[in-house]
Amino acid sequence: METLELACRRMEWLNPFYRQVWQKAYAEKIPITGTFELTPRCNFQCKMCYVHLNNAQISQHGRELTADEWINIAKEAKQAGTTWLCITGGEPLLYPEFPKIWRKLTEMGFFLTLQTNASLITGEVEKLLEEYPPRQVKVTLYGANNDVYRDVCGVERGFDLVNQGIHVLMKLGIPVRLVSTLIRQNVENAADMAKYAHQCQLPWTSTGGIKSSNRGVAVDVDALSVNEICSLQRKLQIQSRFYEKRWMDPSRKPCTYCADYRMGYWIMWNGEMRFCSFLNEPHLSLQSMLFQEAWRHLMEYEETLDWPERCQNCEAAVVCMKCAATAPYGDALSRACDETRKLYAELKKKGKDS
Repeated sequence: METLELACRRMEWLNPFYRQVWQKAYAEKIPITGTFELTPRCNFQCKMCYVHLNNAQISQHGRELTADEWINIAKEAKQAGTTWLCITGGEPLLYPEFPKIWRKLTEMGFFLTLQTNASLITGEVEKLLEEYPPRQVKVTLYGANNDVYRDVCGVERGFDLVNQGIHVLMKLGIPVRLVSTLIRQNVENAADMAKYAHQCQLPWTSTGGIKSSNRGVAVDVDALSVNEICSLQRKLQIQSRFYEKRWMDPSRKPCTYCADYRMGYWIMWNGEMRFCSFLNEPHLSLQSMLFQEAWRHLMEYEETLDWPERCQNCEAAVVCMKCAATAPYGDALSRACDETRKLYAELKKKGKDS
């Protein structure tokens, strides 16, 4: 079941029971996992963020849902089969009615993950999470000192606040996972971030792949992404696939390579259900349709979405691992395409000459 294995890389798969749960969800298109993006607001100004909007921008794209609207969506989602739920933003703790939503979702029995920058985990938030602990908290770590946080997130004492929040979570016994995006302003601090994670005995994941967003937020990929690192990673992946003959299947649809295929969804702050947080489509508003109807339309969208023509006709497609959300867009992607085609041609030539 190759497609299923690729689509469901989840830690729960280490347990045979959860493996059966995910298999059933995949086979029957059950929306077992979801993300609620409560707000695009944030107290940080991260250079690479594709979600954060100011007040004027928010009004251009819609309105934030009320707590009661989120709770009603959650009830419909639970009835449809959702068990795992991630609560994110922006910074979700900035959402005015966060305590009301959090209590209700916990009482409804969801396995909750909170994704936050951890800078606001004090006072009432600390008490709330102690009384209603999440299954896990994913903390975005963007540096190991205040200077790096100033460069990346545009805030003063950013690391101090995040470090304090992380230690509050640890004191409460809540599992914490650190996740970092590496850009030019913090890549040289990556070793210190890894050291910090080790000292705290917390799992840490980092990525240098900055993706362009089609959601109305301008992200300067060329200026911010660690292109050298991305190019090296791409080169190693292509070489590995070529020499091991692990060919990609160009006939496979884009969504089949994604973790949430047939099982997951993302609901934006304005109530639109999406397949992926980077996409600006499809426009399935839960303000005008029920959850089950939106989920049915989302499944149709996943099955019909296809690679752009240039990907379908590219000889290097057999070694190219593309992203469904960004494949048709951007100058940075065009450079990646050129690099992939060039390297694939070189590898084929070497194979013929040897």
